[in-house]
Amino acid sequence: MSRVDRLICHVLPKAFLMALVAEGRLVELQVVRRDRPTRVDSIFLGRLERVMPDLDAAFVDIGTGRSGFLRAEDRSGSDDWPPLGAPVLAQVRNDGEGDKGPRLSMNVAVSGRYLVYHPNGSGVTFSRRIEGESERDRLRAHVEGLLEGGIVLRTAASGVTADVLRADATHVLERWEKIRRLALDVDPPADLSSRVPGERDPIARALRDHGAGLDEVILDDRAMARALQDEMDRLGEKIRVRWHNGAMPAFDIDDVAGQIDTALAPRIALESGVEVLFEPGETLCAVDIDSARAGGRQGRAPRRPVEVNLEAAPAIAQQLRLRNIAGAVVIDFVTMRSAYDRDKVQAALAEALANDPVPTQIYGFTRLGLFELTRARRGPTLAAQLEALEKSDD
Repeated sequence: MSRVDRLICHVLPKAFLMALVAEGRLVELQVVRRDRPTRVDSIFLGRLERVMPDLDAAFVDIGTGRSGFLRAEDRSGSDDWPPLGAPVLAQVRNDGEGDKGPRLSMNVAVSGRYLVYHPNGSGVTFSRRIEGESERDRLRAHVEGLLEGGIVLRTAASGVTADVLRADATHVLERWEKIRRLALDVDPPADLSSRVPGERDPIARALRDHGAGLDEVILDDRAMARALQDEMDRLGEKIRVRWHNGAMPAFDIDDVAGQIDTALAPRIALESGVEVLFEPGETLCAVDIDSARAGGRQGRAPRRPVEVNLEAAPAIAQQLRLRNIAGAVVIDFVTMRSAYDRDKVQAALAEALANDPVPTQIYGFTRLGLFELTRARRGPTLAAQLEALEKSDD
């Protein structure tokens, strides 16, 4: 999928909706509730309140009413748990749902536009989308020694100059130092990110994550548009900021509203007539490819199964991200007898999923011909978020 080139922001009394669009296609819809803001990526100074030896996990009081859950694999600095009551610096990996508290990690990550800094990490690693040893060697030479810890080069870093990378590293380090100093001065539990300007601003985060490819930000709130334009001018950014005051709603641009409706429907139709059915369940999501209406053009042979599946693969990847489907995903592709064809479809799906910022793990085809993958959980599904928003208006 192409880079995100436009943000379209719809401001409501109780929420802020932000559509990430790539060449007219809706990639992601972020729902930011004013009464229930996301805490994903926020850094807290918590207090260890309980250890669960059977689970090799612990609960950490972060002051939000629900204790955070910390697994042993997300612990850092020691193989043992600190004593009860000890301060714990941790970052929220996903918001809790229902009675479950947020998932925490002590392996803190501070994101810049071109790199991600891991103070507790080591070495230089790369986005899967940065290909070619020569480019990786060039980038490694530019960032090695800039920061004490681990560095992950984001996709946007490809082709970026040494000066730009150094400036980004300096900005990331400044933010981390502010958080680190706060952790020494406050008593737990405390939300450190809320005390650092811009850390919880949804637009600031979107610009940090996608600004390298953005051409335009559209907002239907005049005051927010002016404030963002002033910030862009201060930073010398080239991104256009536009206040939308037209007769049509902001989400009519690029037919964002129609694409949201499609993402809420169980079936999507592809250009060829192929339909993809999504059946989310409690523990897994089943995806089925219905090729009954997909034929060749008049006078041509019917489409081969591999052609149908290659058309469906990027659409499935897009919908998994847009719908925010998590957990196990089982895809029933049209049956292919050739191992070569199955490898082509798997490669196409892997390439499309590489654009998803949420980690996915591909397991491939089973003996029954089903395709298996998992996608990490990052909050509720899109349908659940919009349903909760609608109920809050009642």
